[in-house]
Amino acid sequence: MTEVNNDLFHQIELLWEHCYDNTTGLLFHGYDATKTASWANPTTGASLIVWDRALGWFMMGLVDLLELPLMDSRVATWRARFVDLANAVVQAVDPASGCWWQVMSSPGRTGNYIEASGSAMFTYALYKGNPIAHFRANYTSVATRAYRTLVDRFVVENQDGTLSYNGTVGVCSLNSTANYEYYTEQPLVYNSVLGSAAFVRASMEHELEHGVLYEQ
Repeated sequence: MTEVNNDLFHQIELLWEHCYDNTTGLLFHGYDATKTASWANPTTGASLIVWDRALGWFMMGLVDLLELPLMDSRVATWRARFVDLANAVVQAVDPASGCWWQVMSSPGRTGNYIEASGSAMFTYALYKGNPIAHFRANYTSVATRAYRTLVDRFVVENQDGTLSYNGTVGVCSLNSTANYEYYTEQPLVYNSVLGSAAFVRASMEHELEHGVLYEQ
């Protein structure tokens, strides 16, 4: 188990070391250790884009890690970093919708839009993180507002009585130009599991918090 823990903490430490943005407190999508990729910052190797779903995955993984009964001194360090990241994510929320932009490093820019999968991931992490990370501020209200937007904007009631989830961007890979236009011009995928699974997780945390699935 020690070897597994070491690898786990090593992987998240690499991302924090190479992708953390000192200006926003967010993490860039990824990095190239050789610093030669067309999209890489030649000094740090990090990409120039903060992509909501990549950061959402990181934040979900981190809050799930903090829930584990790991007897490891590094947990305290990462709990503090999770709090810092949550603070930055809350600062990055779109004030009009209560959710998050596809390209978080360019809020409101032409072509950018509120994206469903990353927004659901942040909603999940903020709900779940409140009792685990002991936030200085209570972010339940932020998560609740985001969840209501997810339901109102992205949940679709089908004629057969089933529900679908819209607004999820397709794959955004670093095996590409990875510039702003690349991220904003990838097609949206209707009922993509990348979005619907995150929404289900957010819904479970919403129900645990409020005791109901949805409130008007």
